[in-house]
Amino acid sequence: MSRALLLDLGGSSLKAGIYELDGRCLAIERVPNAFIEGGIDRVEQDPEVWWEALQTAAERLDRNIPGGLTGVEAVSICGFTRTQVFLDAQDSVVRPAITFRDSRAQGIVEDRLLQPQIQNHPLARHLNAFHPLARLLWLKHREEASWKQTRVVVEPKDYLNFKLTGSLASDTISQFWLSSAMEGGSNGLAALTGLDKDVLPLILRPHEVVGTVLASSPGALSKIAGAPVFCGSNDTWTAAAGIGALKASRGYCISGSSEVFGIISDRKAEAAGLVTVPWGDDIWQLGGPGLNGANVLTWMVNTLMPDERPFEDRLSILLSQQSGLPLLFHPYLHGERTPLWDRDIRACFMGLMAAHKPGDLVRGTMEGISFVNRMVLERGEAAAALSAQEIRLAGGGARNAYWNQIRADILKKPVMVWNTEEVGLSGCLAVARVGLSLTQTIADATEGISAVFSRYEPRPAESRVYDDLYAIFQDTLEPVRHASHRLALLSRSSHFQHD
Repeated sequence: MSRALLLDLGGSSLKAGIYELDGRCLAIERVPNAFIEGGIDRVEQDPEVWWEALQTAAERLDRNIPGGLTGVEAVSICGFTRTQVFLDAQDSVVRPAITFRDSRAQGIVEDRLLQPQIQNHPLARHLNAFHPLARLLWLKHREEASWKQTRVVVEPKDYLNFKLTGSLASDTISQFWLSSAMEGGSNGLAALTGLDKDVLPLILRPHEVVGTVLASSPGALSKIAGAPVFCGSNDTWTAAAGIGALKASRGYCISGSSEVFGIISDRKAEAAGLVTVPWGDDIWQLGGPGLNGANVLTWMVNTLMPDERPFEDRLSILLSQQSGLPLLFHPYLHGERTPLWDRDIRACFMGLMAAHKPGDLVRGTMEGISFVNRMVLERGEAAAALSAQEIRLAGGGARNAYWNQIRADILKKPVMVWNTEEVGLSGCLAVARVGLSLTQTIADATEGISAVFSRYEPRPAESRVYDDLYAIFQDTLEPVRHASHRLALLSRSSHFQHD
């Protein structure tokens, strides 16, 4: 049976799998990946680490399955987005990539938005510290030498495609915001902010071929020389494709180290705080990436019970220790992107009493993240004039049935959980199937891959209780934001800086 090499580059690890084209997984390998952090707003990664991880994963796969990489006739890669890789005229890396968690560009953004011609631009409402244009402006004004060297800016998965094929390209979805900013000539957002050169590579659709694997590829990768490498897209779109969410009136949630939530509409619509991006022929995504998801739950469990027992065991023990008393949690440990776009908002428990138990804090964490999901859902539904029929859920945060039921009760929608962790690889397979002309569309490609879902129905009584708690959550959002900003100013003051 023909095979595909599928790769999902995440912020914390690279996952690589060999799949048969009908969907059967033969093997998966994981190679750790780490951020380079400095201060509270600098978060980078070295692109060469990703390439080394890909080689390591390929070697392991080649050793650990019968036939190794022999028979691989396609490569498809997805990767985390809102991350800029800077390449010079020789296609060498100029500096470490600026990643999705980096917020150093906030000052540049605030300065530009003081200018009336930029304030009034229709795309200006999307300009924030996490926008790719903001990162380019930061580089131009803070690292002038690096900016002068930069010829092209690509996404993480584009860099891996380049290392495999020697060809540079990106996709329409991952580069939507930068492409939009560069349109319009002298009246475009990029030109108005002072960006003085076009740094976009060739733009393709996800299922189009970037090139073929080079014969000079190192180690086991040389065994797949000549195999087509498809352009692919970012991890969110690919994971949504992997769980069959790319159909109008479906919602999706990818709950990983960050939470990504949205709905799919058959028409373009705009909502405050939401990202609207064309995700295919006649479908639009309304929603976007957060910064707080399963990572917050992990932090809470590790803080309350910091021992060596498996995470799921500790989580179960903590959840058994509940008082039943209500507790409200605003979950912004890392600031927040969608729908608040506020790097300085902070987490906050409300209503905490001596009678509360550790499990209440864990439950409150699950509820608080789900309330942010509901904010996105309600704004997206109102803007698109539709009602999501179901929410398709995947990622590490989908492994806990207790939390899955909480989501269903808070969102008041059926929650469908894909019973595999590697939905990104499933989405990569869908891209490969379309690219190889085995099916016509990404949605059809996903339907052609066998899938098992667990379904969680909302419970009316519990939903009514959550309606009351959610109303308090909304009412307290602005006071939390106001207090957070004051605390952020204090944290940056000299009194609170450590040597």
